Amino acid sequence: MKKARNCLLYYQGFLAISIIFAFFTRLDGYLTVNQLLVSPVGLILPYSILTIPLFIRERGKYPSGSVFCWCLGYFIIAFLSYLLFPQSEFSLRAFIDRSFSSLFLLVTTFLFADQRVQSWTRYALIAATGMGIFNNFYQILNPSAFSGLVEGRAAGLYLDPNDCANALILGMILTVDLFPKKLRIFWILIVGFGVVLTFSRGGILGWIFVVIMMYLTRVISFQKSLLWILVMGMLLFFVIQLGSEWIGNSSNIYKQLDSTALQRVESIIGGDDVLEDSSTMERKGVAEKGWEMFLERPIFGYGIGSTFDYSITHYSVSTHNMFLLYAAEYGIIGVTILPLAIYAVIHRARGETRKISIVFALFILFASLFSHTVLSLNYYLIPFAMMAVMSEISQTYPNPVSGLREHQAAKLSNSAVRG
Repeated sequence: MKKARNCLLYYQGFLAISIIFAFFTRLDGYLTVNQLLVSPVGLILPYSILTIPLFIRERGKYPSGSVFCWCLGYFIIAFLSYLLFPQSEFSLRAFIDRSFSSLFLLVTTFLFADQRVQSWTRYALIAATGMGIFNNFYQILNPSAFSGLVEGRAAGLYLDPNDCANALILGMILTVDLFPKKLRIFWILIVGFGVVLTFSRGGILGWIFVVIMMYLTRVISFQKSLLWILVMGMLLFFVIQLGSEWIGNSSNIYKQLDSTALQRVESIIGGDDVLEDSSTMERKGVAEKGWEMFLERPIFGYGIGSTFDYSITHYSVSTHNMFLLYAAEYGIIGVTILPLAIYAVIHRARGETRKISIVFALFILFASLFSHTVLSLNYYLIPFAMMAVMSEISQTYPNPVSGLREHQAAKLSNSAVRG
């Protein structure tokens, strides 16, 4: 019996770690874009089926009631919106995506529930984040390495530089407390280096924002504040120096990269003195359209998937803003969807985990101002699931690192008593 339970535990750990390297790294999306995989959504069903033996072992017990309720509510809202509004290709696609997002978050939260599995998964997250940083550096040296969606900017397997920057920051937030306080600064600096290589303005601002929040919540030692100022100065110097070398065409590496990256560097350095690029203009346009749609139908919105419908918005992309997307599609109730999702995964956090949860929540809110995929891409949903499990575990063990040691010590003690 004990051997069977251990086998199931290692099976659970294998599935959890596989999720990190398949979904958090965006390997699934990369394979799909390169036509080596039909659809990343198609992987969620077999992945869910593989967790059935674990669900039977737990006799249907779910680790987080608040996550379960949110996922159920999210699905019901999507279903009713699809049912009650005119149906189209865009509404069907949005309904399928959001249904699978609910399922993925439910299953992943369940899979991470064991404290040992959750610990293994967080260490796997360090490796996945490090791999993302390495891929960015490699792509700077070899710009054609991953064939990203934006030429001249590093993104690795994520293909989109903004997605890459946000994923690295989330990986940093959820793993920083695994490092001794003296070493946390080096991990955060390494992640910052990877973020800078994407030339994502939102990503760089997000990293700086998270650093400040970590300082205010004392995740970073107060005594090291002077060192943090130095680190920030070094990073800013790197951006400016890189920009000047790019402008001067003084490096063969930089010559391989196109004007998109140059324009980004000039924008970061010059601010309002630099002409807005097409990306900025598009973001403004779709945001204004999303707000206009909400004002026209503030009660029930235009219906699920409407912000992706060119015949309605006259844009080929959605709002680049989570709040505007849900407000335009669902009406006033849509504004509450993301805040409730955040609350569902952090409200039970205690001790050291509470500090991490505050930084996590604030970054998600920040990222949601620049992205409309926070509740649809798996690399966002995995941190939500992990944060939910960390919060539940903190009810018993407020310090997640020492808590695992206490759990293992108690298990050894019980084994000795039985012996």
